[in-house]
Amino acid sequence: MSRFYLGLSTSGHDPALALIDEDGRIRFAEATERFLQDKRAWGAAPDLVGHLESALAAVGFDRSADQVVVSTSWARVKAALPVSISNAMLPVSDGLWLRGLQAHAQASAGDSLLRLGLAETRPEVRHFDHHLSHAAAACSSAPFADGLCLVIDGEGDVGAASLFRLREGRLGRVWRSWGPGSLGSYYAWLTGLCGFDWRAGEEWKVMGLAAFGTPDERLVNALESMLDIVDGRPRLPEQAVIDAAVARAKPYGRGPRDPIERAADLAASGQAAYARLVDRILESCAGLGERNLVLSGGCALNSSYNGTIRGRFGFDQVHVPSAPADDGNALGAALLSWMQDHPERPAVAGLGSPFLGSRADPKVIDGAVANCGYSQVTRAGGEAGLAILAERLAAGKIIGVMRGAAEFGPRALGHRSILADPRPHDMKDRLNQRVKGREPYRPFAPVVPADRVGDWFDRPQPSPYMSFTLPWKAEVRDRVPAVVHADGTGRLQTVDASSDPWMSGLLSAFEARTGVPIVLNTSFNVMGKPIVHSVQDAMAVLATTGLDGVLLEDVLIEKAA
Repeated sequence: MSRFYLGLSTSGHDPALALIDEDGRIRFAEATERFLQDKRAWGAAPDLVGHLESALAAVGFDRSADQVVVSTSWARVKAALPVSISNAMLPVSDGLWLRGLQAHAQASAGDSLLRLGLAETRPEVRHFDHHLSHAAAACSSAPFADGLCLVIDGEGDVGAASLFRLREGRLGRVWRSWGPGSLGSYYAWLTGLCGFDWRAGEEWKVMGLAAFGTPDERLVNALESMLDIVDGRPRLPEQAVIDAAVARAKPYGRGPRDPIERAADLAASGQAAYARLVDRILESCAGLGERNLVLSGGCALNSSYNGTIRGRFGFDQVHVPSAPADDGNALGAALLSWMQDHPERPAVAGLGSPFLGSRADPKVIDGAVANCGYSQVTRAGGEAGLAILAERLAAGKIIGVMRGAAEFGPRALGHRSILADPRPHDMKDRLNQRVKGREPYRPFAPVVPADRVGDWFDRPQPSPYMSFTLPWKAEVRDRVPAVVHADGTGRLQTVDASSDPWMSGLLSAFEARTGVPIVLNTSFNVMGKPIVHSVQDAMAVLATTGLDGVLLEDVLIEKAA
C-alpha cells in the first residue's frame, strides 16, 4: 500500500492539482485550464473528476490498496475573516466574487474522491497557508539550499506579501504584510485602465506594450504613491492619495474602441512605478545578508522586472519557478503535506524539472496519423529527426510540438510549443497573423543554450522557465529580429543537455544548418485558449490555422507544400 499526497490550488481561479508519492517524489502537476481548455478555469474544481482520474492513472495509483491525502493552498476561508473589502483599486463586487469562489473551492476540496469511489465519507483535508504554499513550491526547484524567498501576489491569507528565509531547504517566515495593500491588485487595476482584462490574465499585455511607450515622470510618481512600502511590506495609503493618483492616471486610459498605442505611455509608466515599489521591498531584504533569492507569487511572472534584479541588491542567484502563480500552489500544498508526515526526512528541494503534466496517448497519436488526411507523415526520432525538424524550421516552416510530459506553469518550454526560425524579419507577423491571432506588439521568446547566453545577451543569467527578460547585445540583434522586442530585450529560455536533451539537440542541429543556435518558441495555442492538452487539441490548431506541421512525439505531420 502506498500513500499519495494530493495538493489542490483552491483560490477559485487558476485551479490545479499535484501528486507526490510516499518517497517525496513529485509525480504529477497540472493546471485545470489545460484539461478543460478554459483559460484560467474560473470557479472550476481543482480536483475535477475526470482530471483527477487521469492524474491518478498517470502515477500508477492502485484503487484497491493506495491512499490519498488531500491538502489545499489556503489555511483560511477568506469570506470568514473579519476584514472589510476595499474598492481602492478593484471594485468591491470583484472582491466579493473572488471570496465566494475561494470559499467554494475550499469547502468542496476532496469531494471528487467520493465520486471516484476512493472514499466513503468526505475526506479529512489539510489546509496550508497560501504564501507558505507559494514558497514551498518555489523553493523545491531552487538550485540552492539557502537564501530568501519573497512572495508577492494579489492576496494571501492576511496580506499580499511574505518573506521567508531558506536554510538547508527548510523555510521560516521572516515577515508578512497585513491588510489589502497589494502589488498584484495594483497591476490588475493598471491592466484594466490600459483596456485589457485582468481576469483573463492579460497583465502580460501591459508588460509587452510598455516597451512601446515612454514613462511620464509625474504619472510614475502618482502611480507609485498608490502603495506605501513600510519595512518591506506593501500597505494602502489614505484613500485621498489613491483617489488623486487615479484621477491623474485616468486621462491616459484606453477605452474599448481606442487604439492600443493610446495606452503605451500608461503601460510604461505603470511598469516603472511597479519596479520602484518592488525595489523598495528588495532594499529591505538586502540588509539580511543573503546571497540568493527565490521569487514567487503571481507578481513573479513580471519577467521585465525580474531581469533587472540580479546584482543590484547583492544577490548572486535569482530563481523563479516554472509555476509561481496560484496554479503552482497545488504543488506547494502537496509538498507541505508530505513534509508534515515526514519531519525527519530531508526537505524536498532541487527538483528542477517543469515537465510534470500529461502525456499524449500513443494510440491516439496512431489514430491521428491514420485519420488526419495529411499525406506527408515523417518519422522524426533521434538525431536524424532533429536534423529534419531543423531543416523544416530553417526553410521557414512553423511547427507545433507535442512531446513528453507537459510543462507545469503558464509558459511553453518545448514540450507544448510552436517553434519557428528567429531570423526572418517577418516571422513575428507571420506567427501572429497566420497562427496565434495575437496583437503585434507582444514579443516572442528565444530558446538559447545555457552556456552561450553571454554571447547574445547583456547581464547573462540562467532563465530555464522564461522568467527573466534581458537586453540583447546590440551587435547580434539583427541576426534574430523575430525574437527581439521593441526595447531591445528578449524573454529567453535557457536549456542544456542535462535539463532538456531534445531541445538542446534541436538547437545544435539548427545551428549546424544556419549558424544560429537559437529557435523561436511560443506556446502551442491560439489567443484566448490555454496551451493544448490533447492530441485532438493539437490537430485542431493544425487544421484551423496557418501552422505548417505538428510533431507528435516523434511523428511529424505536415500540410502539403
